[in-house]
Amino acid sequence: MTARLSRAVRQHWLLALFLLAGVLLRLVVEIAYQPALLYIDSFRYLRDLGVFFPGNINPIGYEVLLLGPVLLVGDLGLVAIVQHLLGLGLALASYSLLLRYGCRRWLAALAVAPVLLDAYQLQIEHLIMSDLLFQVLLLLAIILLTWWGTPGPGVALLGGLVLGTSVLVRLVGLTLVVPAAVFVLLAAGLRPRDGWKRRLKSATALVAGFVFMLSSYAGYHMYWTGKPALGGATGSVVFGRTAMVADCERLELTPAQRVVCPPEPVAERKRKGIDHYIHWFRPEIDTDALPEGVSYSEAQHSLAFNVLRNQPLEVFGGVVRDFMKGFAPMRTRSPGDVPLARWQFQTEYPLYTPEWVTLDWLEYYDEGHYSTNERAAGFLRAYQLGGGYTPGTVLGLALVLTVAAMLGVGRARRSGLRAVCLLSGGVGTAVLFTAAAMEFSWRYQLPALLLLPLAGAMGITAITGRRPDTKGSTTNR
Repeated sequence: MTARLSRAVRQHWLLALFLLAGVLLRLVVEIAYQPALLYIDSFRYLRDLGVFFPGNINPIGYEVLLLGPVLLVGDLGLVAIVQHLLGLGLALASYSLLLRYGCRRWLAALAVAPVLLDAYQLQIEHLIMSDLLFQVLLLLAIILLTWWGTPGPGVALLGGLVLGTSVLVRLVGLTLVVPAAVFVLLAAGLRPRDGWKRRLKSATALVAGFVFMLSSYAGYHMYWTGKPALGGATGSVVFGRTAMVADCERLELTPAQRVVCPPEPVAERKRKGIDHYIHWFRPEIDTDALPEGVSYSEAQHSLAFNVLRNQPLEVFGGVVRDFMKGFAPMRTRSPGDVPLARWQFQTEYPLYTPEWVTLDWLEYYDEGHYSTNERAAGFLRAYQLGGGYTPGTVLGLALVLTVAAMLGVGRARRSGLRAVCLLSGGVGTAVLFTAAAMEFSWRYQLPALLLLPLAGAMGITAITGRRPDTKGSTTNR
């Protein structure tokens, strides 16, 4: 056993170094903040435990799949430990997938380094938040669809169920079925005995699994609220994006739309940011100003689609600008963005609480014992602000290499990896673009730390050729 372990360490020495550093960093995080870190959404997840009411701002997948089960046997500290272990598991699973497709060991290790070492990843793992579980589900779907080669209908159905589950953890997963279905259409019939019927059957199975999960949850939502939906904030999210550009003077507005159309000039709205219009904007009006039978959220939703119809270029331009922010070389904040400090380690315990949270309520969890080790926290903050994160330019380069492989550059046309590049790169791009359509936050960029380096390493392997000792590789293109 010792000899086998020693041989494995020698073969995968770079991964072993990164893994050791990742474990040590996570131990420092555990020492720095006890029992875990809490954010505004954390209290909503905790409030919904045992009730699982689907009508709030977030879907209930995180509470059902991770938070609730772990709290049955432990406390918030155990939740943080489980999430850190899952973070390490993400790196190991990605590394294994890359090796399976012939990626060189040093390149595979570099591809998983962001998940192991990025300070923003460490911080989100320690938060009582759904983001880490979302990453796990995305990678699980990619592995299911690629590990055994070309996916048949059964595997595709399972992949669709996993992708659908990811939406119930974070709504930005809504668009991920598109790149996954395209991948299955391209990769599901490459053996001679497979034809378009099998491809279509597999793609249909994937979409069916995805739709089944969403429709089941929508039915659960209707049972509780009387309306089929996936969450309680879709209208306000769309409103937040469109409120930034709505031309209230020139648009033809209904009385209800005019009530909720922001009175500030566009330049002032950009300084306030989308987050303000999603969560905090309430015009100073008498509620009687709304027409009878029209709620405030319905008026917001109506105005949002009016803007989408009449000002699509302005809305799309804002989405593209926010999408491109994620590829900046440094982590900076533009006016109106969600404060970057929320995703950075602090030397004092950072407690963000909604208005309805009281001290008595906090003491229900871990008896209100929230503490910070200043020395450990100071080290983490210095590491993070001193460059302990993945530059956006690296992620952008990984995406460029992925696209180049998909287009057949170098040896990619004969590599059998083009469809796999499409899946990992497409899922990564789709989740970032969907998040940008809502609002920009560096928190929403974290799936890129997992998916884009994975896609980039696969792209380099496709362009330059597989590892010479690769045996029994799966066949995709």
